[in-house]
Amino acid sequence: MLNNKKFLSNTILYSIGEIVPRALALLLLPILTTYLTTREYGINSYTTSVMTFVFVITSLSLNTYILKQYYKVDSIEERKNLVGTVFYFILLFNGLLLIIQYLVFPSLISFFKINIPFYPFFWLAILNNFFDVIAIIPLVIYRVNENAKGFILVSLSKTILQYALVLILVVHFKYGLEGSYYGRLLVNVPFVFVYAYQLYKHGNLKLDFKIIKSALRFSLPLLPGSISYILISLSDRVFLEQYISLDELGVYSVAFTLALTLNVIIQALYKTIEPILFKEHNQPNFQNVNLRLYKSYLALLLIGGFGMAIFSKEVFIIATSKNFLMGYRLVPFLIISVLISGTNLYLDMLLIANNKQKIVSYTTILSGIISVLANFVLIPILGYYGAIITSIVSFLVVNIICQRLVFIKHKYFLSQIVALLLIAFLPTLYECIFTFEGLFIHILLKTSLFIAFSTLILIIFQIDPRKLVKNRLAI
Repeated sequence: MLNNKKFLSNTILYSIGEIVPRALALLLLPILTTYLTTREYGINSYTTSVMTFVFVITSLSLNTYILKQYYKVDSIEERKNLVGTVFYFILLFNGLLLIIQYLVFPSLISFFKINIPFYPFFWLAILNNFFDVIAIIPLVIYRVNENAKGFILVSLSKTILQYALVLILVVHFKYGLEGSYYGRLLVNVPFVFVYAYQLYKHGNLKLDFKIIKSALRFSLPLLPGSISYILISLSDRVFLEQYISLDELGVYSVAFTLALTLNVIIQALYKTIEPILFKEHNQPNFQNVNLRLYKSYLALLLIGGFGMAIFSKEVFIIATSKNFLMGYRLVPFLIISVLISGTNLYLDMLLIANNKQKIVSYTTILSGIISVLANFVLIPILGYYGAIITSIVSFLVVNIICQRLVFIKHKYFLSQIVALLLIAFLPTLYECIFTFEGLFIHILLKTSLFIAFSTLILIIFQIDPRKLVKNRLAI
């Protein structure tokens, strides 16, 4: 039995958790750009990129191990030992890396002639990263207990307080870029007590080397794949900067940002589904649960993707200046790669549940290699369309491999291809045919298309939306 109402409410809550930080960042952008220079934004962007790599290395994907292993131990005491041991190991490992970074980074900055001082920017960025990493396991505790409200309360309150304090320090006290780093840090520190309370309730702070060995055996194969995924996300910008104008790069970046808003749905579903998959994995009815979740996951992704694609022009008209308007043409094609990547995320969860995490890492590395090589070849010829094609191909290769390696009663592969083609080309075809003026009329027509597409998807995946209001659903 799966509480379908809880599934829906958790998805909504996780969606709110994804939307609110993005909305706050968007609202604060025009304010902060008034008080920070372009050089300061460059420093912030650079340190953020470096810390993204460091975060992946320091977290070691151990949160995924907790999610997978938590439901395999029966007693409360064993679960507390699992949570406490993994957290304690992360705490000690990150403490060691914190010292190493402080000793090594100044020399690296000097050696590579990076025009950013270690103090205060890298120093503060490293410290903030330390607190972000130790928050991983306490937040996972909310997820394994399917406590979406608690998760959102903690993560959102932290985010809102950080933005508020950054605004105060930068705007009111004129601290400049340092105010941004200190704003995050001053909120990170007291939240340690929130994490400590979670660990007090749900974990035994001890080192069980058997658990550590098992956790590392599970998580280390995932590390190269995680790093490769970051490379996939960044390589197109590196190549595009060399082969297209800054104006074109700006248009592409805005279009890419809009396409990535689909990650709100993807991450919300992922945070909801992952604990359920791992919890039900060893149960006799797992494949029925898996099929039901897979169909719901795909349907929501495809419907959300089509909505963003079909209304992309209206979003650009309302939210951007006319200089960026042509970017709406790129959004439907960019969304395809986001949708395929989102589908891969579900398949990866199944592979990890089946103890095939090495395959996840290998396929991600393969995708990274394809991405770098294809960008090198296609971008000089096709510009940002080369980057779009590269992204689609690299994720599609991984999708095909993973589809063959996981078992799902009905994979709907052909249905997905047809839906992706509709998402890519129907918005473009619409704009070619309906060239008349009138924003309101266009919104009405596109809403009709959206309803028709959504209905088609629900029929294909045999989903009755009326069942979403039922309290319990046997699957």
